[in-house]
Amino acid sequence: MGKLVVHMFMTLDGVIQAPGRLDEDREGGFGYGGWQAPYAGAESGQLIADDYSKLDALLLGRKTYEIFAPYWQQAPSGNPFTKLMNEKPKYVASRTLSSVDWNNSKLLDADVAVSVPLLKEKYSEVHVVGSSDLNQSLLRHELIDRMNIWQFPVVLGKGKRFFDSGTIPMALQLLESRTFPSGSVLLRYETAGKPVFRNM
Repeated sequence: MGKLVVHMFMTLDGVIQAPGRLDEDREGGFGYGGWQAPYAGAESGQLIADDYSKLDALLLGRKTYEIFAPYWQQAPSGNPFTKLMNEKPKYVASRTLSSVDWNNSKLLDADVAVSVPLLKEKYSEVHVVGSSDLNQSLLRHELIDRMNIWQFPVVLGKGKRFFDSGTIPMALQLLESRTFPSGSVLLRYETAGKPVFRNM
């Protein structure tokens, strides 16, 4: 069985909405898009590229697909992510799209609870980037195996959160932690079943 790996950019207070640019996702009146950019660096960028190079397939929610597809289809070939993003298989979880036209893209033909385990049987590593709404479903169905959480030294106070209300309690095993000159922190976790509670 393969692994489902989630990559997430997160503020210190858990906000994951629109890290890339101002107009990325204004849902709920969110006006702080692009908050991750000031913390980008060569070392962290290379580490992200190394992580992405391990993916066998990409799983995306509708909104992230609609952001990624037009961008990567026109991205410069010199960008180290361009070839990977355009050539790797991509699966899109959507209840509203009837078709997808990005190279090697396919709509999931069933609910994530059914379709994602089938992807994990087919591929060694299925990676999820962004896709905040999709991640809520993946968390509820306990389908995530590993999390690469990039936490940045900024607090926004509002916006979509990764561990939102309705998240099922889970235990996590810390695999690695790294800090960077910008103040960002990479936390790699593996899911480890249910939490253990001490009886006092």
